Amino acid sequence: MRTPAENIAYTSVVVDTPADAAFAPTRREILRGMAAATGAMLVPACATSGAPGAATPTANRQWLPGGLQVRGSRFYKDDKPFYVNGFNYWSALPNSRDGNTAGWDQVRRDLDLLQGMGINMLRISGASEGPDTEPFRIVPSLQPDAGKYDPASVTGLLRLCDELKNRGVFAILIMNNFWQWSGGFCQYLAWAGKGRVPYPPPFPGGSWDTYQNTAGTFYTNDKAVELYNNLLKHVVPQLASNPIVIWELANEPRGMKNIKAFHKWIDDTGRLIRSMAPGQLVTTGSEGQTGSPVYAGMDTVQDHQSPFIDFITFHLWVENWNWLRENDIEGSYPKALEKAKAYINDHAARAAKLDKPLLLEEFGFPRDQHSFAADSTVTIRDKYFDEIYALVNSLKATSPMAGIMPWAFAGDARPPRPSEFWKPGDPFIGDPPHEKQGWYSVYDKDSTVSLIKGWSGKLVA
Repeated sequence: MRTPAENIAYTSVVVDTPADAAFAPTRREILRGMAAATGAMLVPACATSGAPGAATPTANRQWLPGGLQVRGSRFYKDDKPFYVNGFNYWSALPNSRDGNTAGWDQVRRDLDLLQGMGINMLRISGASEGPDTEPFRIVPSLQPDAGKYDPASVTGLLRLCDELKNRGVFAILIMNNFWQWSGGFCQYLAWAGKGRVPYPPPFPGGSWDTYQNTAGTFYTNDKAVELYNNLLKHVVPQLASNPIVIWELANEPRGMKNIKAFHKWIDDTGRLIRSMAPGQLVTTGSEGQTGSPVYAGMDTVQDHQSPFIDFITFHLWVENWNWLRENDIEGSYPKALEKAKAYINDHAARAAKLDKPLLLEEFGFPRDQHSFAADSTVTIRDKYFDEIYALVNSLKATSPMAGIMPWAFAGDARPPRPSEFWKPGDPFIGDPPHEKQGWYSVYDKDSTVSLIKGWSGKLVA
């Protein structure tokens, strides 16, 4: 997802923004018991090296037949290297809810379109938190109250994963969120007795700084962490035998001012999931360095060192980090592209230190003239996507780069009020409820679809 817009400079290394920098609304930030009891068929894994000086992340692993493995800095499937040609598709969870016939029809239409593009992995919400009366939230939620799980949503998640298994499409399940649009860290803190969620913009009077520093205390709150762990214990065993499932700790978790606790939480949560689903991969959902790493408390190498984290993720947002100017997209594009390429190359170099696969898990670009209309052109976006796909593809041979996943697929759904915020009853598209609808969504009729399809064969070769 995205994070608050930050005024920063970036060359080969990100220059941090002061903690009191001005923040503006952005996308993602504005976006069966133990495994032995699952009856899963398991096959031995090849032992491979992981982070220097750390327990190897794949040693003595047992992998699910048909699932992904990690061997050093590569994904493997059926003893062959596997490269990700993916897409973010968070809305699949609420649309798959049992009883939502129109939503389920939408999902299956979207999956047909995505597979026609050559997509082999999706990143979807695996959880969401209530109460459903809260503003700018995905509703209905999977966990409307602490420890209470909506049967229709859980059933929907299970049938969605079964559908993806039948289609042979892998799924990264986002199980928590640093940001507020699915509930996430601050909702767990509220349930743990820390008071109401301090909503950032567009909530009236909201502060991005206050919100982020509050969310960053999640790792230090034992009760909030316990409530999240209870969700994992409820959901993970039910999917531990599905070979297409990949677990993600959270969407864009940031260490903020609690880096030691943050790293302990990554290790502890990865270990917990591994204990319940030893044959499946686990990752962080990290943005990587972000546009402001010191403020956000981020270090890609340190944040992915745990032996229970199988691969590295990073995100890239040129507009949200103020590398691209909203009022001059065309004029600011060349410099934004230069910074984006430097950011990608920097992460490829960092990932090599850990000998783990690297996935560009999120990136996006606005429509021409910063339009929110679904029928507007995307000429510059396509130019940008083509450059990013080309760079990622070129890095496969010389670095741990393992794939790419743009944000976010909307299929044939359209916002009823482009540029306004989502309201209950509106269709879910690619933009989360707290963001202006139509900002980064990729629609079925966009020329971007053909561009991605054209890159598919090259990426997975």
